[in-house]
Amino acid sequence: METTSVPVLPLNNGLWQGCYNGRESSLHQLAPYVGKLKSGMVNVLLETFTRRGDLVLDPFCGSGVVPLESILMGRATIASDLSPYAYVVTLGKLSAPSSRSEALHAAEDVLAQVDELSPRIHLASIPEWVIQFFHPRTLQETLAAFQILKKREDYFLTACLLGILHHVRPGFLSYPASHLTPYLRTRMYPPESQPQLYSYRDLRSRLLAKVERAYRRPDLDEDWGGTPYKVFQVNAMLLPIKAESIDAIISSPPYFGALDYARDNRLRLWFLGVPDWRNLDKALTANQKVYIPQMTQCVAEMNRVLRPGKYCVLVLGDVYRDGTTRNTAEVIAGIAHDVSHGQLVAEGVYSDEIPDIRRSRRRTRTTKIEKILVLKKRPRRTQLPSPSFPTAVAEERLAYALA
Repeated sequence: METTSVPVLPLNNGLWQGCYNGRESSLHQLAPYVGKLKSGMVNVLLETFTRRGDLVLDPFCGSGVVPLESILMGRATIASDLSPYAYVVTLGKLSAPSSRSEALHAAEDVLAQVDELSPRIHLASIPEWVIQFFHPRTLQETLAAFQILKKREDYFLTACLLGILHHVRPGFLSYPASHLTPYLRTRMYPPESQPQLYSYRDLRSRLLAKVERAYRRPDLDEDWGGTPYKVFQVNAMLLPIKAESIDAIISSPPYFGALDYARDNRLRLWFLGVPDWRNLDKALTANQKVYIPQMTQCVAEMNRVLRPGKYCVLVLGDVYRDGTTRNTAEVIAGIAHDVSHGQLVAEGVYSDEIPDIRRSRRRTRTTKIEKILVLKKRPRRTQLPSPSFPTAVAEERLAYALA
């Protein structure tokens, strides 16, 4: 696939620099995710390329930053991702109860059921690599909670549970382990010298504390829950969306062979019913063996569903590996031109260096530059009549797109 030269455009990246943890909705921090977008950047992109009442698509939703910001800003949203972990976390954020008290009440109800079920949970069939992360009693409670939440289809509390699954800190469920990716840290925290770190950790106090943190900042708007959304667990190569029904696409496709989305979430995926993360990893577009052909189909789908005259904005990373730098933005721009027969035009690229503090793996040099590729779908010469919707009414837009 040939690349396309794209003009470099200036962008005031000062609009999203600095730590956003103290400014963004606490729902963004519901569960960790490798390589997730910065909410401040997404906020700026939504302000620039959409308006209130628009229908925004994120076909690679990951941790749900774009869908959540869209809802908070009054845009209807459709999100999709092939990963069960991404699907659950995104749906968990968007379906969060409107108040802390409602969420805590639901959690207490689940925990009461956990108290009854967990003593009957047997660990004989659990893989050893999973067992090694938890005190047996903690594992029984965790397994019971996942079983109950699956039956209740409570994605918010499931996402909360995934968010406290493993970490070094005492507020998490596992023995000392890394936060983003599941590796035990027994060398740094030897069980012989620090046995207290390997004792029973109760689920009750930790889950309730996690729910409290989810509502720490800011309070949800009184209109929360009124803006429509839909989340799919599908491959972006085949979207269940009507042609030319989307007002804007804002997404961050997987980086070209740079991140291992399935391996890095393998413990969380196991609790979600994925016994072998390797099979999922082979299907994910990030796999460099399938990246170009799969992204070609994905971009063709994005072109199909996007309305003429509207924008597709993709956050991409230049990837340096094996002595070669892949300019992903130019690669995708070339794909877009080819599959759309010139209808998707690259208006420009904004570049932003990724500070080391924002990396999931510090001091790595795989991705150093983040680029925002702006594509615009040409308006038709003879514009066909589009469905008429009131500007602020998003329900009709979503219903039309999913018809």
